[in-house]
Amino acid sequence: MAVIYITNGFTQNTNIEHPETLKVLLLNLMPNRAETEHQFVSLLKNSRRDITLTFCLPKTHTLKNNARESLEKYATFDEISSNYYDALIVTGAPLDRLDFATIDYWDEFSEIVEWRKTHTQQSLFVCWSAYAAGEIEGIFKGQQLTKKISGVYTTNELTIPHSRYFTIPLQNSIDGTIVAGSREIGAVLIQNKRLHSTYLTGHLEYQIDTLAQEYKRDSLAGLAPHKPSNYFDENNKPTDTWSATASSFYRQWLDDITEIKKSIALGRNN
Repeated sequence: MAVIYITNGFTQNTNIEHPETLKVLLLNLMPNRAETEHQFVSLLKNSRRDITLTFCLPKTHTLKNNARESLEKYATFDEISSNYYDALIVTGAPLDRLDFATIDYWDEFSEIVEWRKTHTQQSLFVCWSAYAAGEIEGIFKGQQLTKKISGVYTTNELTIPHSRYFTIPLQNSIDGTIVAGSREIGAVLIQNKRLHSTYLTGHLEYQIDTLAQEYKRDSLAGLAPHKPSNYFDENNKPTDTWSATASSFYRQWLDDITEIKKSIALGRNN
């Protein structure tokens, strides 16, 4: 199991960066930041690579929403923007029913998408951030939905939980390679080698009860959601069918970043 050195956030366990590790920046856009932290940390621990992990968030959003607890524990983007990282992970956000221009930190998010081209080696965008970043850079054209895609779906042998009000139709890829997807739920995994970026429309970090909690929340809110597909067993209990995909995906992604880092180091020494 990998060692994760966490420099800040709700799960902080160190005050220093460890130079022998991969440096990963995680932009946490989810409102339940502590829970999201635990999800990603648990997943990254299953990789083979030791990591120094730093959490950040958009300053624009936190100032407008008075998120003092997060401001105390997180770095804001402007505080880390002069740093360089081996990888960037950007979480999803419950914003896919909003027009991009109405999102309070849209300009800052767009700045981060541009910044990562010169300050990170690889980037992974998850769910809404994949939809948004792909639109900004013309990688694909997404489409908002009125009915939520909710459930666990297997495409191209990748089993992934999904929870979103958007889709990326397979024919709408402009400058990306679709690795996985289907007509039913659209593109699931898109890569752009030129930008060293991966766009994942699902949530491999979800734990076994996450979709069930969202279903209950949406039901209580009167949204009349449909039950997540391919998720509950015959006793109406959640089943975890995606953990193998999750571990394999993040392990391979971090392995690739390690190889890139080695290649860069060799180039500097030659």
